[in-house]
Amino acid sequence: MLRTIGASYVLRGENEKGIFYYSLSSEITKLLKDDDGLASSSNGLGIIFSRQGNYSKAIDEYLSSLASYERMNDKDGMAIAYNNIGLNYERQSQFFKALDFYSKSLKIKLEIGKSLGVAQAKINLGNIHLSLKKYDKALQYYNEAMVIQNELNNISLEAALNNSIGIIYQEQKNYDAAVGYFMKALVLRNKMGDKYGASDIRNNLGIINSIQGKYPQAVEYALESHLVANEMQNLELIKQSAQTLSYAYEHMGKAGEALKYYKIFNAYKDSVYNKENTENSIQAELKYEFAKQAQKENLEREKDELEQKEAAKRQVIIRNFLILGFVLLLAVAFLIYRNLQQKKKANDKLQNAYVEIEVKSNLLEEKNKEVFDSINYAKRLQEAILPNNEFIKKLFPESFVFYRPKDIVSGDFYWFEQWGGKKMFAAVDCTGHGVPGAFMSIVGCNLLNQAVNEHGLTRPNLVLNELNKGITKTLKQTFEDSAVKDGMDIALCSYDEKTNILEYAGAFNSLWLLRDNAIIEIKADKQPVGLFLGEELKSFTNKEMLLQKGDTVYVFTDGFADQFGGPKGKKFKYKNLQNILLENSSKSMAEQDAILQKSITDWQGSLEQIDDILIIGIRI
Repeated sequence: MLRTIGASYVLRGENEKGIFYYSLSSEITKLLKDDDGLASSSNGLGIIFSRQGNYSKAIDEYLSSLASYERMNDKDGMAIAYNNIGLNYERQSQFFKALDFYSKSLKIKLEIGKSLGVAQAKINLGNIHLSLKKYDKALQYYNEAMVIQNELNNISLEAALNNSIGIIYQEQKNYDAAVGYFMKALVLRNKMGDKYGASDIRNNLGIINSIQGKYPQAVEYALESHLVANEMQNLELIKQSAQTLSYAYEHMGKAGEALKYYKIFNAYKDSVYNKENTENSIQAELKYEFAKQAQKENLEREKDELEQKEAAKRQVIIRNFLILGFVLLLAVAFLIYRNLQQKKKANDKLQNAYVEIEVKSNLLEEKNKEVFDSINYAKRLQEAILPNNEFIKKLFPESFVFYRPKDIVSGDFYWFEQWGGKKMFAAVDCTGHGVPGAFMSIVGCNLLNQAVNEHGLTRPNLVLNELNKGITKTLKQTFEDSAVKDGMDIALCSYDEKTNILEYAGAFNSLWLLRDNAIIEIKADKQPVGLFLGEELKSFTNKEMLLQKGDTVYVFTDGFADQFGGPKGKKFKYKNLQNILLENSSKSMAEQDAILQKSITDWQGSLEQIDDILIIGIRI
């Protein structure tokens, strides 16, 4: 799930979000010792870092994926990892290192009989020989790959071959032939919807047009390439397209534009950065080799320890036989000193009981520590899915989120997102609290993100309907024979800043609108999100309201109102919560947050917090 979300962000060019989800997936798969998932996560991170020009980090991630594939003896995965490492060495102009890894990739692909992989490996080897100006050798590899392409009829392979052959003709100054091959490759890349591949070819066309003195056409191609490179955050292509633009503008007499793009080119060709990239790449490879050696040494050490344990067991058996013989010899003496031995036996039992109690106490303490460590780690994972304060303040500058879990992890969670012109937020109360509630919160947050970011839904009732289906499916798969009713209560809003229209749909959780020193309650549907066994799936109601400047919207869970306290140990109740909001309506949202926190703390006193607490306040 996390890797799928990360991949969707990468396709949209949102690399930082892609890094977040792939990194989260990587941490979880390490905990689970899931080599397949870890290899996939590391490969995804490698793709992002490579496009950003951070080749050393890319190589580090690809080496991590290679190690996982080796542990699984996954030949196909190892070939892919070798290929990706070679590509990043090539981009640093370390051609002989790249040649070594490409050759390893080709060897495996020939072993497992992957025709497409063999063709791709030959193209990569051809590219290296092209960079080394060994044109005949490069063309030999391309022609061998073309024979395979004619059998496979693979559009991506055909595009790559046309582009590579075009570069050979360009190097040999046969520009008309080069343009012909580049145009074929561009048509194929556009047909595939490959923005990155197409932009790389456009820059090649820009270079050729500059060489031929067709500077306006060169600018047109290079500008298209530069825009896509920026969108995809591809530092290498940003540098190359900026160099092409600077050269073309200079020869057109546009000194200002030429200087602008030369500065961009110069910023990205920093030799110190390239040196660091190279050094870090070498360190990453050394770290990988060290890890392999350490794994081998660990296996040898474990073998030695096993042999030592077996030897110790044999010694224990011999010792026990000696003890038994000694006991038999003392049998007569035992009869004489019976009373003394009975007293000694009683003392020994007492001592053993004490030792056993102490051992069990230590084990219990250790287990408790492991449980709390796991829960604290779960807390960090849960906090990672919650939107940070900077993102919330960017969407709603005048706002607060009062969030106080009952336990270390929480069944309540808050959610903020922006899709198109809609700003969306929700207060969610999952069944239960603590670890069960936290698991439900992760499921709920993922399903909300899917409904908006993957399905493009912004109407709250449609999002809740989609959430309803997703939770129903999840719970039925997991608790097929259970009669327990698990789900969540939610207040979900979508605000259009241009029209000032707020849309709302709720499952048990109402919305309060504070206007002109009065609170208007917009009631929720009296049904939860989540289909229980024996019940029918119901749709939710969408409600719209036109907001005015100064209006304040509150959504919340039941934890605040249900908290016991005060002089008589009773519930706080919603009426008292409304009175606090009305009395402090003129204050800033930050002050309201502080007042709410102090009020519930004073009310609770020495009593235990009975539920998770969540209140979101937003002033328009």
